[in-house]
Amino acid sequence: MTGPGQVLRRAVTPVALFVLAMAARWPNGRFLTVDEAYHWISLSRRFATAVATGNFADTFYFGHPAVTTLWLGALGHTIYQVLTVLEIIQEHPATFYTVMRLPAATITALALALAYPLLERLTGRTIALLAALLWIGEPFLVAHSQLFHMDATLTSLMTLSLLLMLVALQSNTRSFVHSPWWIASGLVAGLGLLTKSPALLLAPLAGLVVLIGQGLPSTLTVRSAVITMVRCIPPLAVWCGMAALVWIALWPAMWVRPLATTWGVVSEILFDGGAPHPWGNFFFGRAVADPGPLFYLVAIPFRLAPWTLIGVLIWISFIVRDGKDAWKDASRPLLLLAVFVVLFVAAISVMAKKFDRYALPVFPALTILAAAGFSRGYDFLSKRGIIDALRRFGAAHPWQSAGYVLVVTAVITNLIWYHPYYLAYYNPLLGGGAVARQVLPIGWGEGLELAAAFIAAQPDGRDRPIAVFYQAVLSPFAPAGVAPLQAIQNPLRVDYAVAYIDQIQRNTRPELHAPLRRLKPIHIVRIHGIDYAYIYQVPPPVTEVPDTDFGDMVRLHGYNLDTSAIGASGALTITLVWQALAQSDRDYMIFVHMMNDAGKRVAQVDVPLGTEHWRPQSWQPGRHVSMVQHFPLPPDLPAGTYRLAIGVYDPQTFSRLPLRTNGERADDAGQDALLLTRVTIP
Repeated sequence: MTGPGQVLRRAVTPVALFVLAMAARWPNGRFLTVDEAYHWISLSRRFATAVATGNFADTFYFGHPAVTTLWLGALGHTIYQVLTVLEIIQEHPATFYTVMRLPAATITALALALAYPLLERLTGRTIALLAALLWIGEPFLVAHSQLFHMDATLTSLMTLSLLLMLVALQSNTRSFVHSPWWIASGLVAGLGLLTKSPALLLAPLAGLVVLIGQGLPSTLTVRSAVITMVRCIPPLAVWCGMAALVWIALWPAMWVRPLATTWGVVSEILFDGGAPHPWGNFFFGRAVADPGPLFYLVAIPFRLAPWTLIGVLIWISFIVRDGKDAWKDASRPLLLLAVFVVLFVAAISVMAKKFDRYALPVFPALTILAAAGFSRGYDFLSKRGIIDALRRFGAAHPWQSAGYVLVVTAVITNLIWYHPYYLAYYNPLLGGGAVARQVLPIGWGEGLELAAAFIAAQPDGRDRPIAVFYQAVLSPFAPAGVAPLQAIQNPLRVDYAVAYIDQIQRNTRPELHAPLRRLKPIHIVRIHGIDYAYIYQVPPPVTEVPDTDFGDMVRLHGYNLDTSAIGASGALTITLVWQALAQSDRDYMIFVHMMNDAGKRVAQVDVPLGTEHWRPQSWQPGRHVSMVQHFPLPPDLPAGTYRLAIGVYDPQTFSRLPLRTNGERADDAGQDALLLTRVTIP
């Protein structure tokens, strides 16, 4: 009989795992993903309003169906409102996003803790604990568990349902109908199906488990096959019935429009999932509509932690070595997990719409197989006396404990290093992000907030909106707001534009990005070796000049000349737009000379290059700087046509920067002077 003390001791490990998982998955409000910004945050408000007002039909939006996600979002909104009303937290976008994501993150951590005792039943304590530790720190799982989205919740629920049906198989192979594990698996599967339609792929596994549980007849005939199939119907009916019960009970739209709601999910699977993404995709250096059947075979290894990939390969090697003996009681749950991985990846590979996150549900299973691989490896070394030999050389005795410490250290170090941008994690064994960006589509909104922060830190960064494709993603972080990317066609509307890796890879709306290709980015947002966002300064409209460089530091992009005030003030106004070619280590001066037809200088100004806020030493290569310069004219200047010459010089040595131009030189203004334009004085 189990006493209270034993129950308490058995509860310690799951509780500790929950705390560790929650610490790793604690959300942050530093950035938004595209789907959060455009869909789930606003839809969760709408969902809560629909439920509160009894407008149940309005709880159907997509065929995903995302119902559990929206319930969690509604809870997040409620928690945020309560905490702000009680003044426990202050209203702030970052705080809001953190609280919004918290319920979903908690579900993923709780699912992991609940999975541990199931794993312990299936594989033993050693594999279960190691698998849980790997699961806690798997970067791709952590990345999505911190977000307000469907995939991490779907992954947790599918894995729980799968483990429960495997425990039911192991516990009593002949009484699925009355098994609490089997009933619980169906209920959790229903929650998974309410989250996203790929949970339907649990059904074939359920059928396989029931078939194994019924036992295949020794002599396979038509009659025995039919009898076996008939026996499978009741447990499958119970499992499907439990899932359907949850589906109906927790989705208000099913209460009022069951047929239309169900068809909405079916049509999503048939038509949306079967069609390429409307914005295209990217695979092996090319923008493509459908990456093809190899996509997930490449994406999954890139997204796995190196130790998980190694552990899975070790496990596979032992299974191949076992041959026919692999299908034994101890290995059967692991083989069924592997079957799930293969079936799931095969199913999603058929669909034209592909993203790496769609494969997330197989990652917990892969961590379990990796743990089993390391355990088999340890046993293999032990049987050959290698472990004992190491002990005789003074190595620590508790090798398993040392292994756990090593795993925890590696996991924690990896999480700290990549915090908070786990979406930018790619397996370093395969080249990390530097290689992944040439192979896989990258970018879901992370990094755009860093682009906004860079722009806001510029002297003119808060003056005008930022032009960007994903406006809703960048908007919360842009002090002056955002504008559509096509606003760069009107330079007086925006000063800065941001191009994001996602659109560049997939060649999304290339006509919008075409004007940026003529510019050089003034800053690149780089996260873990990946160039995520390119920041461009949008130059003001000017009369462009032929290619004109002064030294290797600065280029004259163009100018504007205003002569309207000559009669009133006796001065004209020149706007010079410079483009930095390199960052300077000193300040420079510019001169503007006005020459008459005889080559005589009749007026001039000498002023520092740059402006009060933009000295050459602070110019990033590619930056445009506008100088507005008033040019006084002599009061007795006769009417006529004059020439304006311009140059750049070092005020310390008075040596001019060498002029390279396709335009006309003003030799009468001295060496390295550009003939800017001719102006007529009335």
